Amino acid sequence: GNWCEGLTAYMADHLIKEQRGQGVDYRRSTLQKFTAYVNLENDFPLTEFRSRYDAPSEAIGYGKCLMMWNMLREDLGDEDFVKGFQNFYRTNKFKVATFDDIQKSMEETSGKDLNGFFSQWITRTSSPELQLKDVSVYQTDKGYSVNFIITQIQSEDPFNLNVPVFIYTESDIIKEIVELNKKEQSFTLMLDENPLRIDIDPEFDLFRKLHHTEIPPSLATAYGSEKVLIILPSGEDELVLNQYETLAHKWREEKPDKYQILFDNEITDIHTDKTVWIFGWNNNFKNLVQKGLSDYNSKLNENSVEINKKKLAEENNSFIVSVRNPNNPKEVVVWLTIGNKDAVPGLLRKLPHYGKYSYLVFEGDEPANIEKGQWPVVHSPLSNMLTTGEEIVLAEIPKREPLAKLQPVFSEDNLIEHVKFLASEEMNGRGLGTDELDNAAQYISEQFNAAGLEPAGDDGTYFQNWTQKIGKINSNEFTLKNVIGIIPGTDEKMAGESVVLSAHYDHLGLGWPDVRKGNEGKIHFGADDNASGVSVMIELAKLMGKTDKPKRTIVFVAFTGEEAGLVGSKHYVNNFTEFPADKVVANINLDTVGRLFEKKLLILNGESAREWKFIFMGTEYVTGIPISMVTEQLDASDQKAFIDAGIPAIQLFSGPEEDYHKPTDTYDKIDADGMVKVAAVTKEVVQYLAEREEPLTFPEKKEEESQTEKNEQTEKKQRRVSSGTMPDFEYSGEGMKIGAVMPDSP
Repeated sequence: GNWCEGLTAYMADHLIKEQRGQGVDYRRSTLQKFTAYVNLENDFPLTEFRSRYDAPSEAIGYGKCLMMWNMLREDLGDEDFVKGFQNFYRTNKFKVATFDDIQKSMEETSGKDLNGFFSQWITRTSSPELQLKDVSVYQTDKGYSVNFIITQIQSEDPFNLNVPVFIYTESDIIKEIVELNKKEQSFTLMLDENPLRIDIDPEFDLFRKLHHTEIPPSLATAYGSEKVLIILPSGEDELVLNQYETLAHKWREEKPDKYQILFDNEITDIHTDKTVWIFGWNNNFKNLVQKGLSDYNSKLNENSVEINKKKLAEENNSFIVSVRNPNNPKEVVVWLTIGNKDAVPGLLRKLPHYGKYSYLVFEGDEPANIEKGQWPVVHSPLSNMLTTGEEIVLAEIPKREPLAKLQPVFSEDNLIEHVKFLASEEMNGRGLGTDELDNAAQYISEQFNAAGLEPAGDDGTYFQNWTQKIGKINSNEFTLKNVIGIIPGTDEKMAGESVVLSAHYDHLGLGWPDVRKGNEGKIHFGADDNASGVSVMIELAKLMGKTDKPKRTIVFVAFTGEEAGLVGSKHYVNNFTEFPADKVVANINLDTVGRLFEKKLLILNGESAREWKFIFMGTEYVTGIPISMVTEQLDASDQKAFIDAGIPAIQLFSGPEEDYHKPTDTYDKIDADGMVKVAAVTKEVVQYLAEREEPLTFPEKKEEESQTEKNEQTEKKQRRVSSGTMPDFEYSGEGMKIGAVMPDSP
């Protein structure tokens, strides 16, 4: 049998996911595919696997084999598992090797007899199916007795399994491994604390068929169905109906016996023995999807779909949403809409590649995927609450350490040290026109020099100097400086072009120009805003400055005067002639990136180029770091100066905090691990843009839109009243959703 495909999937794809904390989801998806695609008619043992040729063969040769290695790792422990494969490699290098050779190496390393394990998993077909029942708890003199039965409900003979059992108490999670080798077996576990919940294999470490409630409704379940009913919307206009009919008949052409096509006025209820596709916004059976979404905090609105808290408009978007069939929860109902008349060919081509997802949103005629995800598991038969009454918050299972760890590219210690210096008492808040701000500029220039950046300021220095009056009444004249270093481009065809990476280094000093009442005269340290952004930029310069040879010049610039109205960035855009604004391909601005923690990294002004969403979709896939594109037009920071000049520009942002523009924005609240993530995302984007041949597409604005923006900017300049609320930047519905309220606000 071919053992290497499953092993490669485990040691590469699964390892990467595990390093990102996503190993459980990956294993669940693997089991989900096997459950959806493999049955008694198409199953075969691993000894017969040669290569994949369809979905069932992939689910066996890749998925089952991957899960076998995971179970072996759990049985042996990480150390013996790794040493076993090291032994296998040394012994069999440049030889033809089989499962038997792997078994021999593992036995030599671990000292265990693994004949039963390998024989069971490589020569048998079928799979275990588990059920938890008859759970009870008794208090004794010695503690609490937890009694339960695990059954193997598959029709075939029982498997020998080491089953992980997790029991939650008020203060801990206890993990026990129980040996299951019968069709039905009773177990008793003794605890010191009162148990609250019991879960069987919640991390999907066993190879097994999943119960339908463990499998989120998905396209894989729909594709794996032997019989499918497509319900067309009878009340739709002819043009739209033709699109749905085209898609339905294309599917039926491939498998005529599988698909049945009916209009919604030809039936009174949906079938229970097959997958049902409901086509169209105006389908009479759409309410079934609405009911199914109630389990997942989502809903269908009149002209939009709300998934969790994100609202997506009907216009130009195609939706594919799966829920359970209310009459038979083992089957799924899938709602499909076409948002663009030219999207059908693309949907036909792309949908089979998104089988594991519960919901998908595609935009435009291509169409491009802009949203996807899996619903959470609800109502699992392998979980049992052991207490009743008010809702209890249970601890989360600690994530298993990955088999191997990648050394971080960026140093948390270095990132924090930059923030500590820039946000120290000695820097006095880095106020405009102060010696401390000049000291910050000097510090940044020294870091640029050490990183190997070439100076790009005045007279061979890193400084772009000028004087400017700031303020409306009795304006003061300030001596200002941006700090600029470059990695020069190597492609003559891109001479003069640049990608600008920026972060502002000024803050409010003792409060000016945005002091809150009661904070006058206090140091505003500005750790998150924006020592964090400068720190990330410095570490990127250190990583890239002496090694990268980009086609297009990368400009690193620390802007002054952001807090006083984007003074530094506006001066750069209007006056920097070496790499002028009309040849700037894009600006990536780092502002307030120091408190990411478990949140998604926000990308502001993502509508400033059509390509941004695709760039960040790719970046999220490569880095594994969750990203959210904010579509609302914002002028939060220096990227606005570039956008006003017709240059695509975005801001990376970790989200609003109650310490914004307050003396309490201090370095001890910074999330260093989060800054590493921000740096990783920024690196991918900057390096991509420095090599990209084509310019980004800046959207054209209608004259009335431009005038409206001018009016809004005038209004904003005339008022500085704060409501004390901070928006939820991920919310994309009508109006503004409040994300937080600042203490002591009105």
